[in-house]
Amino acid sequence: MAAAANSAIQRLLHPRSIAVLGASDNPIKLSGRPIELMKRFGYTGRLLPINARRAEVQGLPAYRGLDEVDGEIDLAMVMLPADKVVDGLRACAARGIPAAIVGASGFAEIGPRGEHLQRQLAEVIAETGIRVLGPNCLGMFNLRDRAMPTFTSAMDDTSELIDGPVAFVSQSGAFGTFIFSAAQNAGLGISHFLNTGNEADLSVAEVLGGLVETDGVDVLMAYLEGVHRGRELLAVARRADELDKPILLVKVGSSEAGARAAQSHTASLAGEDAVFDGAARQHGIVRLAGQEQLLDTAQVFANGRRARGRRLSTLSLSGGAGVLMADVASDNGLLVQPWDEAWQQRMAEVIPAYGSPRNPIDLTATLISDPDLLRRGLDVAVQHPGTDMIAVLLGNADNASEQLIDAIEQAHRATDRPLVVVWTGGSGRPRRRLQELGIPCFTDPGRAAAALGKLADFSLRPPLPSPERPDDIDDQVVRAIVQDARDQGRTQLDEHESSRLIAAYGIPCAGAFPAATPDAAVAAAHDLGGPVAVKLLSDRIGHKSDVGGVRLGLTDDAEIRAAAGELLDIARGAGDPGARLLVQRMAGGGTELIAGIKHDPAFGPVVVVGFGGVLVDVLADSQVGVAPLDAAAAERLLLSLRGSRLFGEVRGKPARDLAAAADAVARLSWLAHDLADDIAELDVNPLLLDEAGKGVVAVDCLAVLNPAE
Repeated sequence: MAAAANSAIQRLLHPRSIAVLGASDNPIKLSGRPIELMKRFGYTGRLLPINARRAEVQGLPAYRGLDEVDGEIDLAMVMLPADKVVDGLRACAARGIPAAIVGASGFAEIGPRGEHLQRQLAEVIAETGIRVLGPNCLGMFNLRDRAMPTFTSAMDDTSELIDGPVAFVSQSGAFGTFIFSAAQNAGLGISHFLNTGNEADLSVAEVLGGLVETDGVDVLMAYLEGVHRGRELLAVARRADELDKPILLVKVGSSEAGARAAQSHTASLAGEDAVFDGAARQHGIVRLAGQEQLLDTAQVFANGRRARGRRLSTLSLSGGAGVLMADVASDNGLLVQPWDEAWQQRMAEVIPAYGSPRNPIDLTATLISDPDLLRRGLDVAVQHPGTDMIAVLLGNADNASEQLIDAIEQAHRATDRPLVVVWTGGSGRPRRRLQELGIPCFTDPGRAAAALGKLADFSLRPPLPSPERPDDIDDQVVRAIVQDARDQGRTQLDEHESSRLIAAYGIPCAGAFPAATPDAAVAAAHDLGGPVAVKLLSDRIGHKSDVGGVRLGLTDDAEIRAAAGELLDIARGAGDPGARLLVQRMAGGGTELIAGIKHDPAFGPVVVVGFGGVLVDVLADSQVGVAPLDAAAAERLLLSLRGSRLFGEVRGKPARDLAAAADAVARLSWLAHDLADDIAELDVNPLLLDEAGKGVVAVDCLAVLNPAE
């Protein structure tokens, strides 16, 4: 079935024959536009208008029905009203057409009546296996074959289309075509554009999955308004990573659903947009802020060059422009470092004495009267072993543009390192010429630096996680804890049960005993030894500190007994007369972390890490990863926290045991993965991180189960 589905997507992307159901003879009508566009741009396959009332459509032989067409049909463009689409799809499936595009609106986006129609459409898809793009979509452009099953107005003022190595998939139709048109105007070649619309069947992820396997498609762009099947997207990202094909993605819209969660700190820290951001970073997806960044970044990726490091050398005709470039480059994670003395001397030999060979390299305005100066400077720069990327900064200079462009082109051909140009002012013709040559060109240093920063991040990305399940997990204990709660009809575990759950996954927990009475609490304290904490133990009261349910640092029998009595009184006042006590050995001081899990609607089980304790909501410093993780990925997650410097030596305090923290987070991610159907939320807060070599210990834990089915 998977092979058949993939074959259908490939025939959608590369159709050799296209039937247009409801094709109009009028090229102005929406139902006539697909025929007009494919004729105008020279579609290389069979174009088959289906019109029951006409023998000819726009000069082409027309067919009254699909059964009159001889041979295979790869793709149907269904240009029928919404209430006729279901019958049209059934006819397509009966004819053996593997894929269809449904352009009509009037489905789930309009309310109950449309939702009913979309359910019917989904039923046809499930019954027949036909793959459908849409409904409520603009269709597709395949510039390579000039296949244009679309009715967009984006082509109205276009006579030429620029093919290239970039493919683009968008959930938005109109905005997607705006980006497509902007890319064409910027000289960025696009091989395919597809709009997925309501995604009754094919998602952005599935379409990207077909495109990533397409020869000649080297860069994938996507525009998302929401993600429903996140794991599909991550599977495509893993394949794209294997093929070194970047996914450049803009996702709009963020949700406050996580912030409204009352039960779990983890849920509030991991809202839907935070989960998406973490999943994208973890799987090498380049997330961008908007249209401008998307197209800028695609420019530097389109020629297939990768950065070996973050060292940028800049050559400019203005010292001020060079300093500006150095500033914005630094802001984007790049390094503009002075060259060593020997290479400065080599550069000094080819530039004016009043220039600067340090880096940023100032060629001075002499460049305007002596354009060959740029060629000489670039000859040195492309040989410099400490340069990973090159930026050339020019302004105006139209009169010397031919010689300057020739020098840049020669340097570009002489190296495989990324080279970009910032050309400010002038007529714009030099920029267009450079883009035609495949050399990224910008008008602003900040945009160039941001794009190079993304290129460096992608080029130097770490391996994707390759997690292996720990072999010391006590599955029997885990099943017993969950089943006992289920048998009692509970969804909340108390702290003791929650701690036993994570301990079964090999996460160290502070020693503790439950106790039903003050005398039992005193006995438990004797068994534990040393100072203890006494806490409420309840499956009804989630956050004990909110009701004053914790007493710390107790050593004397009398104060332990008194504290225990007070806590039981608090529990009765809070509506839980059956509450018990937990007596726990006091853990030594350490850096407080929070680690937790939740179930995301799109990506499933995820793990959340951050700086914790009572300040977790104030600091709001957290990161999210999709479960399961390996220890290396867990460590990267911890190091991506804003306060990650606290893991090192700070003001005489020794470095923290980061490896132990990463191991605990990786183990927690396996709990999230294994119990995805059972665990709704889980917090370990705090997870105390001791100095290097001394490990971590979980001091408090709270788990909530999903309701029984």
